[in-house]
Amino acid sequence: MEQRPDEIIDCIQQGFIIANHSYTHPAFSKISLEQAKEEIEKTDRIIEELYQTSGIKRPAKWFRFPYGDKGDLKNGEVFSLWKRGDKKRKDYIQNVLQNLGYTQPIFNDVSYKFMRKARLFTDIDWSWTFDVMEWAVIMKKPPLGLNGMPSVYNRMQKIRPADCRGFLGFEKRWLASPSAEIVLLHDHERTNKDFNNIIDTLLSLSLNFKDPL
Repeated sequence: MEQRPDEIIDCIQQGFIIANHSYTHPAFSKISLEQAKEEIEKTDRIIEELYQTSGIKRPAKWFRFPYGDKGDLKNGEVFSLWKRGDKKRKDYIQNVLQNLGYTQPIFNDVSYKFMRKARLFTDIDWSWTFDVMEWAVIMKKPPLGLNGMPSVYNRMQKIRPADCRGFLGFEKRWLASPSAEIVLLHDHERTNKDFNNIIDTLLSLSLNFKDPL
């Protein structure tokens, strides 16, 4: 956003919502609370300045942790039953978000029990129901055996796709239930050629995109 502010301002003026994802994309469980606070606040200041420059009122303050890591020492494994999080660390970071005016969109139409059980709708940050995981194909050791885009597309159509965040139980999910989805998708340099195909696949699975406001 600092390097290409004109592109961000153009997105804002087109109606896109710019949300906070930290400044350097760290795993929050591996940094100090002071660093966590600065990661959030520094990016918040940049976003605020860009909205002011664009002449558009900032419609919402949203935050998502890199890797889904809430800084509670669970390392993003929010569904893991055997990992106990550090409540003091988590509460500290949640308070930082609250004091800056961050909120979570209302996801009443997401009915998955595994999301409710992990209390992901009670925190200020927000998570996802399904990660496309296209990023896995560029890793030296791809998780979940996703060593190419065909395996990514195949996973997108499974009823119970494996999840890096831990065991989700045996609840049917991902277009096999009436629940809405929160889809996580990236645009990496090495996978951007696949971006349109991913969107087409989502649309072929009867997904309709919805404005979260």
